[in-house]
Amino acid sequence: MKKLLILFLLFGFNTPANAEQYQRHKYTCPESQGECSERERAAIKLVNDTYWKMLSERIKENKHYKYPWYWVYKRGECKYSVGAKEDMSTHTVTMEWIDVDICEKTTKLLDLSRRR
Repeated sequence: MKKLLILFLLFGFNTPANAEQYQRHKYTCPESQGECSERERAAIKLVNDTYWKMLSERIKENKHYKYPWYWVYKRGECKYSVGAKEDMSTHTVTMEWIDVDICEKTTKLLDLSRRR
C-alpha cells in the first residue's frame, strides 16, 4: 500500500514543464444554424494556428472570457470570412476579420482602417 502511494505521488502530480496552454476558443457558424461543418472547422483551425497568439494577447485582461470567439461565414467553395470577436459580459466586440482559403491554406487579415 505504501509503495502505491509513493508511485501515485511520483507520477500523479508530475506535469510537463514545457507544455503549452491548451488553445480554448468558442466558434459559431450562423449560416449552418450553429453546427459547424468540417470545412468551417478547417477555416477556424487555420485562423487559430496563425493568429492565436496575437488575438489572445489582445484580450488577456478580459475578466469574462480570455480567448477569441470565431464567427465563420462561407463566401465560396473554399473561401470563408472569419470574425474574431472578444466576448464580454454584456456584448461582443469584433477584433479582426480574416479571409480564409482552406484549399490553398491561406489566411489574410482585412484592413478596415481605410474606409471611405
